Amino acid sequence: MNLTLNASRFFQVLFLLCTSGAPAFANPRLPHLFSEHMVLQREVSIPVWGSADPGEAIRVKLGGVTGETVAAPDGKWNLALPAMPAGGPFLLEVRGKRTLQIKDVMIGEVWVASGQSNMTYALSIAATAAEALPKANDPGLRFFTVPKRISLVAQPDTLPAAWEICSTDTAKNFSAVAYFFARELRNALHVPVGVILSAWPGTAAEEWTPPLPLHRAPMLRPIVERWDAYIPAEKSLAANGGRFFLEFDQFELLPSAPRAVPVAFSKFDAGSSRVSTGGTWQYTWQDAPDSSFSLVAPGANGKGYAAKISGTLTGANDSHWEVRFHSDGSTEDLSAFTGVRFQVRGDGSFFFQTLQPDITDWDNYGTKVQNVTPSWQPVTILFKDLGQGGWGVQRDLTLDRLSGFSIGIMPKQGFLSRPPSGLFQAMIAPLVRYPIRGAIWYQGEGNTRRAFQYRTLLPALIQGWRSAWREPDFPFLIVQLPNQGYSEEFADSWWAELREAQLFTAKTLPNTGLAVTIDVGEAANLHPPRKEEIGDRLALWALANTYGEKREYSGPLYESMRVEGNSIRLAFRHVGKGLELRGASPTAFIVAGADKKFHRGMARIEGDTIVVSSPDIAAPVAVRYAWEDSPASTLFNKDGLPASPFRTDDWPGITIANR
Repeated sequence: MNLTLNASRFFQVLFLLCTSGAPAFANPRLPHLFSEHMVLQREVSIPVWGSADPGEAIRVKLGGVTGETVAAPDGKWNLALPAMPAGGPFLLEVRGKRTLQIKDVMIGEVWVASGQSNMTYALSIAATAAEALPKANDPGLRFFTVPKRISLVAQPDTLPAAWEICSTDTAKNFSAVAYFFARELRNALHVPVGVILSAWPGTAAEEWTPPLPLHRAPMLRPIVERWDAYIPAEKSLAANGGRFFLEFDQFELLPSAPRAVPVAFSKFDAGSSRVSTGGTWQYTWQDAPDSSFSLVAPGANGKGYAAKISGTLTGANDSHWEVRFHSDGSTEDLSAFTGVRFQVRGDGSFFFQTLQPDITDWDNYGTKVQNVTPSWQPVTILFKDLGQGGWGVQRDLTLDRLSGFSIGIMPKQGFLSRPPSGLFQAMIAPLVRYPIRGAIWYQGEGNTRRAFQYRTLLPALIQGWRSAWREPDFPFLIVQLPNQGYSEEFADSWWAELREAQLFTAKTLPNTGLAVTIDVGEAANLHPPRKEEIGDRLALWALANTYGEKREYSGPLYESMRVEGNSIRLAFRHVGKGLELRGASPTAFIVAGADKKFHRGMARIEGDTIVVSSPDIAAPVAVRYAWEDSPASTLFNKDGLPASPFRTDDWPGITIANR
């Protein structure tokens, strides 16, 4: 007997029926970007495209403008409507053999937001969420979130998704940085704003870069060569996924008292996934649509049922089987127990995690990946052996306050590799026909060990995107990585070199901006919650440079140096209303002589320059500022914007050989 709770492909079909405004298989058809509540870029030609029967006549109407075309022999069609000013709502009507109607279409400003986990970091857990969320009801602000996907070839469309109107409910799970950026544009421009979020935690920049730049640049070829070295089966797994099935049964808690009998926590013999504390095991298909959860007979003891999770998982899927101890999300005290024991069999692998309410950055306490055998085997998880991954906030395990357990499911190969360009092909390529104003980018954590290479990689990504959109200089705004981590005094720093690569890109590539965030991070937190300042600083750059507002949009940026006896004078751009040194002792400057050994420097402001010296160096040759993983940030302009970390030397760093 098999009691199946399977979302399967049914829900994807249902999604299309509910969002398209017409039968799922009606002609003509449109990409998922064309849905109710969409925002189109103002003041540029508006392309509309899709598929239909070969030779089918297509007529498109938006507001008072129309266009006509005929589907090609392969069924594809496209046309362009005249540019329109900001406004709406409009009805987009596409007539063929049948008619599609997309309601509530707005014309305004459209931006793409991309990167890794700090770009996906939700508004609900940002530092200012309590103040921002109640004010997030704005029908003129809309979001489109691109579903995660990997592909080895360019995809014409995203996976099923739809535009959402910004509200307290929809904004809470959206990117905090993208929300604050868009909110500031809305407040200043008073036109509709749409943000297309295409981001993925833990990803490297090469995954978002088009193939051609990776193959052309000698500095980037090792990235491609590493992927080329994979055997065909491994490459296929990345895009097509691997089959798996796992069965679990007989969960019990292990008491810490000597000779105490284990406490039954979860058995499935009654055909139920309910647990002893009152909650239930639950499985979500949102990030793993080709998998299923069911109760199957017999269980581990030869009778009753076991829980089975099975299907296909790609590198884009997250498969988590979770139990909440209580239906209301309240916590349970497990301090009287040493761990959990259960039975498992199958073809695949898994990892176990505790769910702790005060850990909000995905870095829950857990095990390493464990492989499963075809026959039933007992697994014992001791709480003392659990650990955090080390990329989030480090917190103590609170056994007296846990809300549940989570089991991550994977094929037997474990975490699947993602190919270079795999996210560009799947999550950016489907967007490039959709006109945008520009892009904001918060990424770099995944490339810190190869920071020198990032000097070539990030410009290659930007130029590749601009080429794909056929817009050679659209604005591309970079979030410079904030302070994070720990480095020894005067030591080289991967993070400092990565920030330098971001600064280098902003200085050398036209229409490329930089939001300096060296003052909003936390040394022990890879995901700092102060996201409002980051969104605001990105918006400052856009409002000044893209939209022509007269305002200072950057903190001081190092321009030049001049040795004056035992001091070095530093000149800057973006002095604004004047330079400002904050803190009782401005110790973020370090000075070196010809021996390249650094000493703590003293700094003073003289007009629009900074004079730096050290009593330990008679003949200085180089100055560095905020050159650490998590430095003090002491230099600002009087407009309140921090200076970017910098160095005046070009001595080889520790990442120069890393490819």
